[in-house]
Amino acid sequence: MSLDYKKVAVLGFSPRTGLEVVKYLSKFDLKIIVADSKNREELKDLIVQVESKKTEFDLGTNGEKILESELIILSPGVPYDLEILKEARKKGIETISEIEFAFRQSEAEIIAVTGTNGKTTTTELLGAMLSDLEGNQVKVAGNIGIPFISIIDQLQPGEKVVLELSSFQLEAVEQFKAKIALYLNYSPDHLDRHQTEANYQKAKKNIFKNQKEDDFAILNYDDPYLLKLKDELKADVLGISSEFEAADLLINQQQAYFRKENLSLLNFDKIDLPGEHNRKNAAFAALAAYLAGQKIDKIQQAAENYKLQSHRMEVVGNQKDYLIIDDSKATNPDAALKALTSLEQDVILIAGGQDRNADFSNLLPVIKEKVKTLILLGETADKIASLLTDSGLEIIKAETMEAAAQIGAKKLSQDKILLLSPACPSWDMYSSYKERGNIFQKNVIKNID
Repeated sequence: MSLDYKKVAVLGFSPRTGLEVVKYLSKFDLKIIVADSKNREELKDLIVQVESKKTEFDLGTNGEKILESELIILSPGVPYDLEILKEARKKGIETISEIEFAFRQSEAEIIAVTGTNGKTTTTELLGAMLSDLEGNQVKVAGNIGIPFISIIDQLQPGEKVVLELSSFQLEAVEQFKAKIALYLNYSPDHLDRHQTEANYQKAKKNIFKNQKEDDFAILNYDDPYLLKLKDELKADVLGISSEFEAADLLINQQQAYFRKENLSLLNFDKIDLPGEHNRKNAAFAALAAYLAGQKIDKIQQAAENYKLQSHRMEVVGNQKDYLIIDDSKATNPDAALKALTSLEQDVILIAGGQDRNADFSNLLPVIKEKVKTLILLGETADKIASLLTDSGLEIIKAETMEAAAQIGAKKLSQDKILLLSPACPSWDMYSSYKERGNIFQKNVIKNID
């Protein structure tokens, strides 16, 4: 591959994406401007990996140096509407995401996965289903934690890559095109970043950008927004549903049935994935794998062997065999709603976290129906409590996850489930949902009598 630029800027020197983009650019005969609002001391461990005569750092500033470049590549954490980027675009400097840049540098065939919830599970399942696809090397990358740019040298033309894509990655694409694009579900999210729901919708819809009639778009027809979206797309649209009989792939408790070809893609009786939402995730992956050329027996085998990652409806083992579930990955109300609706017993729910202006209105009726004790913490604790003042629920506020887990453990019994499903991100108190979940697990086990 070649790059016809003399100077390229990377805005957002993150330890994954930003670093990998700079490493890739370092292979070419060009100057690199690395810009970040963090200072040199904060980024010293990354700088030492790429520092050279080619690289100029603009750190701890608003990034004005990037205006000297011919191309600006954004890390996912950098908002597309920054004033410095608006100024760059006025000057005619192209501003693109790492996903867009990697796409231009690769000739791989892309299967792209987006949605508000379930992206990682579906991407992992699909990667597993395609892992031994005949004649193809299949890689998995994107929002799953592996920058696309870091694997493009490993992909030959025509080989397949499964990309998990967030709205952050999709908002700055232009030429990006997926052969198969999956849109799992929709609910408003990341409004602190996108400002309006329309902006969020626009970013996510870019997954279908540039698709043609011989490409595939797979949609969740049980989602009202996505059902309407199908009429706007140029690709061959296939719908998945557990309710809509005219859908192409029908899901029930037993199977995922592909009407178009009169065959069953999955037998759920042998697959250990809790909740209707995870059955649907598996169905999305199965249909995409089948369209990519995989055999049904290999699709089924991969689904049977798959285990959910930690902190995604993870059952926490304990000495009394109480049902304790760590769903710390539920970082928005819709994810918590799915967790609650998949459970049949009374629930002790631990919720709350960073306030991102989320809408809890759809979650509240399910909390009233399913939850007996609600333990709240974080920035949203007071907000959620105020919305349930007339519910008759036992509502307890905790200052820390350690305290919340202790309270939950003391209230546990064989006829109740303790569920951590926060409906909010963790960043007001913890570095990640994983840290939050680990603290929950450690302390709930410690406090079971």
